[in-house]
Amino acid sequence: MPENPENREQDIPESLEEDEQAPPGAPGGKKSRFTWKRFLMAVIALVVVGSLFQIARSSGFGGALNTTGDKSEHRKSAPEEIKKPTKKPKSVKLGNQKIPREAGPVIVVNPGLVTPGGKATVEGAGFDAKSTVDLFLKTSAKKSEGKSIGTAKTDKTGSINAQIAVPESVSQGAVLVAQQRDADNVAEAQLVSGGVVGSVKISKAVGKPGDSVSLSIRGFRPEEKINVFWGRVGGKPDASLTADGSGGIGRADVKVGVAPTGISTLILVGEKSKTTATAPFQILGLYPTLKSSPYSLKSGHKITVSAGGFAPAERVLYYINSASGIPAFTATADANGKVGSVSFDVPFGLEGKQSLTAIGERTRAVVRSGFQVMPYTPAAEPSAYSGKAGTAVSFYVTGFAANETVTLYAGGPNGDGKKVTTFQVDAKGEAEAVGSYPITKADEGGVTFKLVGSKSGGEAKASVNSAEKGQQDQGQQNQGQQDQGQQGQGQ
Repeated sequence: MPENPENREQDIPESLEEDEQAPPGAPGGKKSRFTWKRFLMAVIALVVVGSLFQIARSSGFGGALNTTGDKSEHRKSAPEEIKKPTKKPKSVKLGNQKIPREAGPVIVVNPGLVTPGGKATVEGAGFDAKSTVDLFLKTSAKKSEGKSIGTAKTDKTGSINAQIAVPESVSQGAVLVAQQRDADNVAEAQLVSGGVVGSVKISKAVGKPGDSVSLSIRGFRPEEKINVFWGRVGGKPDASLTADGSGGIGRADVKVGVAPTGISTLILVGEKSKTTATAPFQILGLYPTLKSSPYSLKSGHKITVSAGGFAPAERVLYYINSASGIPAFTATADANGKVGSVSFDVPFGLEGKQSLTAIGERTRAVVRSGFQVMPYTPAAEPSAYSGKAGTAVSFYVTGFAANETVTLYAGGPNGDGKKVTTFQVDAKGEAEAVGSYPITKADEGGVTFKLVGSKSGGEAKASVNSAEKGQQDQGQQNQGQQDQGQQGQGQ
């Protein structure tokens, strides 16, 4: 029978075993081969479907699609342990208190007194810009673990402003810790919670530093010390009060402390219980005054300055012709913000209009005034206006600075040809018969003198045998002769 290439595959058995197992009467065993082939195809189809199912699960088909681009195995989790700064910050003493020498990360909680389950705002600064800050709560200073309550992102200035929910389980005296991720920046703040809630009522909500206000306080521990702060929660308290047996104070009169101008907060903190009470307060600006007397004077003379309108007991810095650096002198305001009269000698070397500035050291309240320094205009009169060679001339001087040394010059067109001698004036700036000078033959035609004060710089001039003076003397002599002649004619 001739070969049929087109149908050759139909006659070729799949395998020898399959041909042998084909039942008799089934031509070519086609039925057995077809069943086995279908079985294999079914198995392959199941494998393919299973693979597609696994791919669909791994790719997120049928669930939420992750569009963040983060891989779960590389996602950074928040740390569970609170770090301690590797370097202890250096501090300086302020009275009996130690304060950090340099500013670092700092956080505050507002309000500082929060009931469990309540909300508060965390404000902070001093962290790295655009960084992540983890927030923890811990109830023991000895423990390094804390309960994570959230994270915050800093802005371009390294500041945070985040709202937190205080857990119901937080007890009184918890500490809020803000820890920058992957950096040595950690800050803490007291978060007072629990059953003890302090409160304070203030007699008025607006005032300036130094004004008196009355407080009504309750909710603190009996007999405990209560520290008063204005616009801050650290450092030396502006005042200290003591609670009565019920943990309150019916009325306490305090003075408004120093705080930045604008919306501020009065903060009371119990020294033992750490109970905190706050009240809003509007801080008004200070407008101090400054007066100098007299306004015009000469160097070496005393000037008196007085000021007012500063914060109570504040140190006031005085500057002359400047507003920074080391002050010329300082004074301390009294309990009413007034600075008594302060006198000083105007230094030599100042001439003309001068600027006087007073700045409050804590409030930075500033006021400007001034005074005028007048020049010295001394005078000198020789003992003789004319004389022959060998005549000794001395001088009578006035108008120099007290007790200063005066140098006498002679000759030249300006009287400063050569130095003759020096002498000292008295406390009034005067001297008599000083600076003796012998007239020479060359001086018979006229000689000019100049006298210069060493401190004041004042200059006085005089002349002997000058033509102008000689003509004046001759005129006076001729006038005298004419008067005598008229008297003779009358007789």
